[in-house]
Amino acid sequence: MKNSTLVFRSLGILIFLAGLAHLFSFGVDASDDTPTSPTETSAALEQQPKAEIPMEKPVTKTAYNPETDHLIGQWKVAYNTEDFKGAIIYNIKKEGKVFNAYNHQYEDENGYSQKAEGTKTLTITKFNGSKGKGIYSIAYKGEQYEVDCKIALVDKNSFTLSYDYYGYGDVETWKKQ
Repeated sequence: MKNSTLVFRSLGILIFLAGLAHLFSFGVDASDDTPTSPTETSAALEQQPKAEIPMEKPVTKTAYNPETDHLIGQWKVAYNTEDFKGAIIYNIKKEGKVFNAYNHQYEDENGYSQKAEGTKTLTITKFNGSKGKGIYSIAYKGEQYEVDCKIALVDKNSFTLSYDYYGYGDVETWKKQ
C-alpha cells in the first residue's frame, strides 16, 4: 500500500471519529434544554410570552424541592488573578422559579474579610438537580457583562460554573460553606 493512501485513509478515519464525538456532544447539550419532569414542563409553558404587557410581580417563594434547593445558602469561590487574590462568598437564594446569587463577603489571601455590597452576580434560570444554565455577571476593565453560563453539580457541596464570552472563558468551582 502506498504511503499516500495510508495517510488519507488514516486521516479519513480520524475525521470520522472526531465527527462522531462532535455529534455526541451536541446530543449531550441538547438534553439540558429538554424538561425532565412535569414541573419543568409546566414551568417552560409558563415562561412563554403573553400577549398583554407584563407587570412586575413581587418575589414569591415556592415550595421546597429537595432535588434543587440544596443550592440555597452560602458558597465560596477562590480567585487567583492579577486583580484579585482571595475568595468571594456568595449567598444563593431561591426567588420564584430561579436561583439568584448575591455577593456576601470578600476575603483576601491572608484571611481578612470585608462585607460585600450584595450585588446580584448569578441567576440560575434552569436547574434539574445536576445540570443547569444561567446568566453570570462579570466585570472586565470597569465594565459589567451579562454572560450565559453552565452549571454542573460535582457533589452536594460543590458545583462548577463555566462560561465563554468572545474567547474569554473560565471554569469556577463553587464550594458550599
